[in-house]
Amino acid sequence: MPESRLARRSLKQNRKQLYTSLAGIVGVIFFAFVLGPTLIGAFGDLIDRVTGKSSQQEVIKPSDEIQPPSIDALPVATPSARIKVTGKSDYPNGEVELHVNGSLYDVKGLDDKHIFEFDDVLLNDGDNLIKARLSIGDKKSDFSEEKRVSYTKKAPKLEISFPQDRQSFTKADQQINVRGTTDPENSVNVNGFVAIVDSVGNFAYNLNLHEGENKIMISAKNSAGNTTDKEIIVSYSP
Repeated sequence: MPESRLARRSLKQNRKQLYTSLAGIVGVIFFAFVLGPTLIGAFGDLIDRVTGKSSQQEVIKPSDEIQPPSIDALPVATPSARIKVTGKSDYPNGEVELHVNGSLYDVKGLDDKHIFEFDDVLLNDGDNLIKARLSIGDKKSDFSEEKRVSYTKKAPKLEISFPQDRQSFTKADQQINVRGTTDPENSVNVNGFVAIVDSVGNFAYNLNLHEGENKIMISAKNSAGNTTDKEIIVSYSP
């Protein structure tokens, strides 16, 4: 009987050790195949951050799709024939192709902050369509969002229909309605005050006159920043 109990106790201990060993093996396998790659990748990223290195595996994997660069905000319109185009990429390497009006304009590399710059980009008269894409090795990204920039040196139209230069006013006409026409979407100022411009370019502003000679400066400005100025003089006698 004592030997039988001793044998059973030994058998239980052996089974317990076997179960513990099996559990340990399963844990090692789970760690190696499930958690291992994730932890190793996280540790590698930590090392890259500490050493200042950027992982480029995502850039060079054949299966990866390259994201297009982004172009910084550009003016809607400009009176200058040349502008500066800047932007940024998600990647630390590669070259940025700048396309203007459907044609390749220039190619630039990225700096250490993934930023690109194109100085003195020449514009055509009128609307210009600007976009960019990234090239890494033999792979190219899609084009970035297209930017439209209008270039014009043309001065805005400005015609004054009322009052006439050197016109005289008396008594009840102390307030006059200065009006005329300009190009639609232009802005107009009368003696520094904003006039109302309608959808077809008619403008108007009510101006109070003082006794004697009154100088009226009218200025029209288009979206490119070009201006046309006209001055008239009227007189008022109460």
